[in-house]
Amino acid sequence: MFVGCGLVYFRDRLPVCGPRWCRRGFPVVFLGFAVLWTVTAFGSTYVEYVQLSRALVSGAASVIEGRVEGFDPMPYAGHKDESFVVAGKRFQYSDFDATSAFNNSKSHGGPIDEGIQVRLWYVGDRIVKVAVAR
Repeated sequence: MFVGCGLVYFRDRLPVCGPRWCRRGFPVVFLGFAVLWTVTAFGSTYVEYVQLSRALVSGAASVIEGRVEGFDPMPYAGHKDESFVVAGKRFQYSDFDATSAFNNSKSHGGPIDEGIQVRLWYVGDRIVKVAVAR
């Protein structure tokens, strides 16, 4: 989104308030920062994705099964992590974290809820795969 805005500023030379050097430089700086931010975010999540995928495929991911207990949902607007416990292991995550691991909260359509039977594959504190009993 920010890269698109930067391209529009750069292409159309939209008016920006301030001194002449700022009007000319702002679109270039804005576009440069947006591209840098996008590449950095993609790079960090892609590396994590590859690591988690390899762990799942190779069998290095741990598996835990049981009922969800102590479910503490994240509010729709965020501001706290969603958390729960399965077989004594605590997990927490947020939709607002830039991660390749599972982070789909209940308030945004996620499958985890109090008392349901789940099987989780995880690496450290990152959930790699979720299976929910029907």
